[in-house]
Amino acid sequence: MAELFPGYVIDTNALIDLWRRWYARDVFVGVWRNFEKLFKSGEIVAPSQVLNELQSQRDELYEWARKQKFFIDLDEEQRNALNEILRDFPEDTFVDVKRTKPDADPFVVALARVKGPKWKVISSENPGGTSPRKRIPDVCAHYGIKCLRLLDFFREKQWRFE
Repeated sequence: MAELFPGYVIDTNALIDLWRRWYARDVFVGVWRNFEKLFKSGEIVAPSQVLNELQSQRDELYEWARKQKFFIDLDEEQRNALNEILRDFPEDTFVDVKRTKPDADPFVVALARVKGPKWKVISSENPGGTSPRKRIPDVCAHYGIKCLRLLDFFREKQWRFE
């Protein structure tokens, strides 16, 4: 499934930060217009597990997201990448096995891996530092995947708003 063009896989927390925390859709219209173009073009995608995480809130973000077409279902290639990630980062080092709901994080990294070397992850997570618990930026670094925070993504895309 390696893609020839670059793109981005967005994590749940980045969508939450966009919608609820920093860039409300009714205020930052230009930001959302740009994002929605990238969602529609397929330049930004997310695994369907991100939508599953959003579902727990049952709010406007979830209602908006469920109408979008940028969520990708798990396929065999992603499943293989996911198995490798879970093998490299065993129980409780990346995925909290005590959670009652599935964690989208390994699916985000797996999708970026199968999309190819030009694909990056957008996440609001910070690296785990010296903690044995790894976060998305740590796992991305392990596989040579660039992980961007929202502001870094805006700068990379050279978005300017006045």
